[in-house]
Amino acid sequence: MQQGTFSEKDEQIRQIVAKLDAIESDPEASPLTAEDATQIRRQLAEGQSLVRETVDRLRQKQDESDLITRRKDELESRLSTLETEYEELLGTRHQFRSNTLTHPSFRENHS
Repeated sequence: MQQGTFSEKDEQIRQIVAKLDAIESDPEASPLTAEDATQIRRQLAEGQSLVRETVDRLRQKQDESDLITRRKDELESRLSTLETEYEELLGTRHQFRSNTLTHPSFRENHS
């Protein structure tokens, strides 16, 4: 729903409330007509519907945000694991190379 729709509904409700206030504060003001009551009911129903739709969209966005956050956390954890495994692999490779170069049989064959 666009911001304009909220503004229009808000203005319509303000006008209805102003009319109700005028009736309450001025005993000579004209009473509510059947059309006024129908308009009030319609505006309240539309307002309720608008609020429900907005709350539903907010919940959906929150669910999507939670899912994205969980996925991000999973990926960061996986990346950390892969980095650790890679570092261990490099350390093992370096250790293997050092052991090979310093092993007596290697020195004898490559002297």
